[in-house]
Amino acid sequence: MNTPTTTATTPDVRERATRLRSVVLAAAALTVAAGITLAGASPAFAHDELLASSPEPGQVFETAPAEVSLDFSNDIIEVGTAIVVVDHHGGDVEVGDPVIAGAHVTASLPTDLEGEYQVRWRAVSSDGHPIEGTIDFGVGADATGVWTEEPAHDDAATEAEPADGDHAEGDHDDADATAQSGPDGWAVAGFVVGGLGILALIVAVILNAKRKSAGPGAGSGDGSGTGDGAAGTGTSGDDA
Repeated sequence: MNTPTTTATTPDVRERATRLRSVVLAAAALTVAAGITLAGASPAFAHDELLASSPEPGQVFETAPAEVSLDFSNDIIEVGTAIVVVDHHGGDVEVGDPVIAGAHVTASLPTDLEGEYQVRWRAVSSDGHPIEGTIDFGVGADATGVWTEEPAHDDAATEAEPADGDHAEGDHDDADATAQSGPDGWAVAGFVVGGLGILALIVAVILNAKRKSAGPGAGSGDGSGTGDGAAGTGTSGDDA
């Protein structure tokens, strides 16, 4: 009578064991997934970030603001933190040293600002990681709040002057090259004198050759005639 009862309870035990194993595996899987998610998210939470600023990006003021103010998500380390402001020529504007109060950082500004400016900030977060960024703003009725770097007026004039100087120097070089490429008067005179000397030498050689070809006595025709006359005179005396 006990045999059927034992046979009926065996499947229940196996089913419970299977369910328990499934629950354990599911819990383990959820634990691993949660650990991976937290591990992947922890670097993102480690670094601080800028939450608010004054000036705000693109903000335009009627008059210069008193200071630059930055608010971060956590306390900022003083070493390595800096605030620099530049004008539209890229020149540095004299600002005060950054004052750090936990997550709040400020730096004073001069009162004579007018035009387009850019704040360049750099801070070291609480975990030692440096973060940085820029904020454009403008001051005055003609300001747009968009900073673009332009060359300084002195630099533009300096760049223009060498260009003119180079052009003038190039003109002088061209003139010198033209003068050098033209005929040299002394060289022409030398060629003429040399040619005349060669021509005179050729004429002298020709005349000398003609004299040699005529033979000796070719030029004493008057003496021969005198001899003949004398001979004729002697013959006449013999005849007498």
